[in-house]
Amino acid sequence: MIDIDVIVPVGSRTDDLAVLHRRRGEALRAAGYRPSFTYVLDGDVPEAGDALAALARASDDACVIQLSRQFGETAAILAGFASTKTERVMILPAFEQVETATLGRVLDALADADLVTVRRFPRCDSALRRGQSYVFEALLKRVGSSGFRDPGCTVHALKRAVLEETPLYGEQHGFLPLLAANGGFKVVEIDLPQARRDAARKVHRPRGYAHRLVDILSVFFLTRFTRRPLRFFGPAGAACTGLGLVGLVVVVVQRLILNVPLEERPVLILSSLLVAVGLQVLAIGLIGELIVFINARSMRQYRVREVVEAGAETQRKKATHLTKVGVAE
Repeated sequence: MIDIDVIVPVGSRTDDLAVLHRRRGEALRAAGYRPSFTYVLDGDVPEAGDALAALARASDDACVIQLSRQFGETAAILAGFASTKTERVMILPAFEQVETATLGRVLDALADADLVTVRRFPRCDSALRRGQSYVFEALLKRVGSSGFRDPGCTVHALKRAVLEETPLYGEQHGFLPLLAANGGFKVVEIDLPQARRDAARKVHRPRGYAHRLVDILSVFFLTRFTRRPLRFFGPAGAACTGLGLVGLVVVVVQRLILNVPLEERPVLILSSLLVAVGLQVLAIGLIGELIVFINARSMRQYRVREVVEAGAETQRKKATHLTKVGVAE
């Protein structure tokens, strides 16, 4: 039996946690794993808190962590991870998202990967929800260069190094596979059948979609421009400045040659505004580049998966970052 830690962030969306705990434990033990569950209550969840307290007192494989207030699911996952000890960690939602009997396959796939994520397939929910998932996937593929087909699924298995070396904050837990792959970890996606109970979930409120769009934009910037901010701000600032200068040149030429008065010329104000905004955007990019340059020595630039040493019969695994040439942390 292989020991694993299972982190379950608990928010407003839950199933019967006692029943779900029993079924998940049986499924994982049948697959050859000895699970230890850590439930993290994100703020006040009275019904779930009472049920989990009773569960922890009656079993030896459940621990409950109560956060002082609602911090978000990412903070709950990190709080649970801080209490884990095993090399392999599993993250599961507080509700049934895929068929519980298939969870062992996620951990089995971890033998050849650093992180395993799940695509719910075949899907059994409505066409509307499948359409929402498709739009979400398409947006991530466009702005985040994501190749994952079900980014809304939060069933993951991973090695400790992934969470130790992948910075998470805000509501970025849903983008963990993308951020881990961007950090150089080997991420694979497997298909598991969607749970029937998950298919009955309600559609999110408009506010939830707005938050998700903002998260996608933040991931777009983090995965592409964290170490080169001027490449993001530079073209935008240069375009604004260039358009503004062109407008100013046109206005000045018309005034000097064609004797067109400057009064009541909105293009003059607009062109001046574009120049000012463009210079400010360029300045933001330059400041970002200076910050990156100053901290370049302490920033982890890339990740080594393995090293084959001279004369060695077998290759030596090396799962670490290198921050200086020839010197490993």
